[in-house]
Amino acid sequence: MKKRISLLILIICMVGSIVFFFPKKNTQEVKTVKKKQTPEISFYHQEYKERYDTYQKAHQDLSKKEVITLVNMNRDFDFYGKIIKQEHPNDLNTIVNKYYQLDETYEPSDLVEINTNAGTYGSSYSKHTARKVIYDDFQALKQACINKGFELYVTSGYRSTAWQKEIYNHMVETYSVERADETCSRPGHSEHTTGLGLDIALDQYKYEEVENHPQYSWFLSQLSNYGFILRYPKDKENLTGYSYEAWHIRYVGKELAQKIEKSGLTFDEYYARHF
Repeated sequence: MKKRISLLILIICMVGSIVFFFPKKNTQEVKTVKKKQTPEISFYHQEYKERYDTYQKAHQDLSKKEVITLVNMNRDFDFYGKIIKQEHPNDLNTIVNKYYQLDETYEPSDLVEINTNAGTYGSSYSKHTARKVIYDDFQALKQACINKGFELYVTSGYRSTAWQKEIYNHMVETYSVERADETCSRPGHSEHTTGLGLDIALDQYKYEEVENHPQYSWFLSQLSNYGFILRYPKDKENLTGYSYEAWHIRYVGKELAQKIEKSGLTFDEYYARHF
């Protein structure tokens, strides 16, 4: 009997030792592991929580990340339904769209003629201007095109707010507000007014036909190497607010252009996640 009791005590001690040396993970450790597996979204803004929740309820098919991105872009408002004054118009990463508006008196202080050495097709556009910060990289891109056997030139560069107003009003009078808003910016909302947005053409292919140029795909593949992005890509109208524009490029600098290209996002989405 004593032997049995001693054996039982020995077994209990052995089990206790195993439990002691191999403890079960406590609740805090489990929570820590879980937290590492589901990291917070870096571009979440606590002050937008109510907007995120409301938009998520109305768009249950979207992921949390998509909802946060869209709300950061102000897509929970109609285009032109929320106007934000752009306080940093001179920054290379500045954004101007159907929410962000330039001051009506804004004009870049460093405008230069952009179509120097206009070539065969660009001479009639020689007076177009853009910000000086663009000039060297645009000329380098232009030379790369020449080396490839075709010419690049700008058909529309900087536009003042007053000039943009004339263009927009003409579109409204000719068509309608709805039609004008698809392809034309309202005054103060045009990238052209920043001096960083350019409409381009290749050889005899005018801007409306530029996509048909045999070297257009190659041209697009080179943009980010010179600090440019295609601002209004195909099938992104709900994000950018504009119809596809194969001819409209935007300067943001080489580093940012390459990051945007790598992300696969529109500039509007990238801005909402990083700025």
